[in-house]
Amino acid sequence: MTEDINKDQIQLSARDQNVGVIAEMTTEQVINAVAARPSWKMALLWIGLMSFMATASNGSYYPAFGGYLPYKQWKCISTSDTCVTRKGSTLLEDMAQEDAIDILCGKDKEEPLQEGTDFLWDVDGRSTFSIDWDLHCGRYWLFTLTGSVGYFGHLVGSLCGNLYDVFGRKYGALIGCLVLFVNNFVLLASPSVEFFLVFRFIWGMALMCAMDGIFVFMLEFTPSTWRTFANGGYQFFWAVGYIISPLAGYYVTSWKWLLVLNSCLVIPPTVCVLIMPDSPGFYLVNRKDETSAKESLKWLGWINNSNFNIDNVNLREEGIVTEKRSFLETLQDFVTYPEMALQTAIQSFMWLVVGFLYYGFTFTWGNFSDGNYYLSYLYPALAEAVAYVLMTFPLTYIGRKLTLSSFYCIASASFLFALIPSTIPGFISVEQLSCLVGSTFVSAAFGGVYIYTAELAPTSHRGKIMGICHMGSQIGAVCGPQASLLITEWSKPGTLILFAVLAGLAGLFCMRLPDSKGVSVPDTAQEVHARKHGKKKMPEGSKVYANNNCNSNHVNNNSNYDNNNCSSPQFSAENTV
Repeated sequence: MTEDINKDQIQLSARDQNVGVIAEMTTEQVINAVAARPSWKMALLWIGLMSFMATASNGSYYPAFGGYLPYKQWKCISTSDTCVTRKGSTLLEDMAQEDAIDILCGKDKEEPLQEGTDFLWDVDGRSTFSIDWDLHCGRYWLFTLTGSVGYFGHLVGSLCGNLYDVFGRKYGALIGCLVLFVNNFVLLASPSVEFFLVFRFIWGMALMCAMDGIFVFMLEFTPSTWRTFANGGYQFFWAVGYIISPLAGYYVTSWKWLLVLNSCLVIPPTVCVLIMPDSPGFYLVNRKDETSAKESLKWLGWINNSNFNIDNVNLREEGIVTEKRSFLETLQDFVTYPEMALQTAIQSFMWLVVGFLYYGFTFTWGNFSDGNYYLSYLYPALAEAVAYVLMTFPLTYIGRKLTLSSFYCIASASFLFALIPSTIPGFISVEQLSCLVGSTFVSAAFGGVYIYTAELAPTSHRGKIMGICHMGSQIGAVCGPQASLLITEWSKPGTLILFAVLAGLAGLFCMRLPDSKGVSVPDTAQEVHARKHGKKKMPEGSKVYANNNCNSNHVNNNSNYDNNNCSSPQFSAENTV
């Protein structure tokens, strides 16, 4: 097993250090050695970084609560005959929401009621931006746009992936966090919905920039044995922020104070990013700076109370290219190494499907709340928290590929079961129960694709690939809410079948990918190719860094990728792949 071999390598290196011998290790092996038993200080930093996801989910659901439109909480002004006549004697709380909307907004070419002339909102001092800016009836589309424009911002922000590979994981994440913090206070001072929409778009870009940056940053400081748990914790904090959202929406009565809350949630991860140095993998692979990589590893050893002497280690990475490369040259690798391109395409499809299903499946949530708006969000939030906890164990002990494929396939089967027209006596319909089960496994799959993509992507291209895949999820997020139109304008059974087919295809395509459990993360595109094709001939024109015995020569064109012939015996490529 790879993990056992890595332990032997660490022991060999420790013995070498005792006699003053310079050992060769990868950054991943050093991290496994110095942080195998993380200190409480490192644990706090990890939790602080993970808490960013609470900021992300709380901000994503902000329009639902900061802009809540209480269509069943208003009263007629007694002098308005139009309002009194339309409403009649029926109490609003006894009406279906659709009927209350028809009275307020008019139907059959009736004019909508005018706030201040015909009716007043009866919200007990609650303030939402939809009420402040009259985003009801004919202006309701502007309210829906406050949610969609954030996802368009996410889509554009996915392009930030190159920032992590050029400027560093730390600075990409830090820029995103700072922009989020400042932008929330700009939103708080918004004089109009048009102004709000512009800066909501900027919020979406900054969020995506920080989200991917912090995840990659955290994972490259995490020992291989702890990566699955780190990923589970990262996703669990999304559910934490999700749970906070309806609770805060219920108890915080001003949309401006909800923005202040979201800004406060940004502070802990920002402080953690400021405290930590940049990733040693980034310094070594992307910057070719071994000195800075060692300083970063020394910091990691210090904070984990490790006595490991990094000065007696020569850092090396498998298949590393010695010279710095331009952005266009790294893009060319997707053509030169088709295996990396194919893996990225499959993962992008998996992200697109899970984004579409996650955001498109919300039409069932209100069925579990007896009409309470805040409970309709709280129930799926609790289901997500359970999903993120439970997903950690199969990802750790079964493997990434089989677990994720199973999540997609179970979700697909759940959507097909939802077609059964039956009701469980004294409970809910089979459709409702199946939809909740399906959405839970979709959430688990959403959490799992993060670590799977990060582990399959080489260090040299990880920022770009995470950005590309997140772009796929945001395309799905933009299209997902339109699923409600498919249900009303087309067919609910047809929509469920579409969900099932997409989830099934994602699960099937996932089986084409290699598993990443117990395997060291690749450092370059060449290594991704080598792991798929073994010792086969490298693509023409490729350059591979030859280890010590090859005197740092380049292996070009017709050379075979055979590290066993050009590396120290105890650290051969076969030992780490």
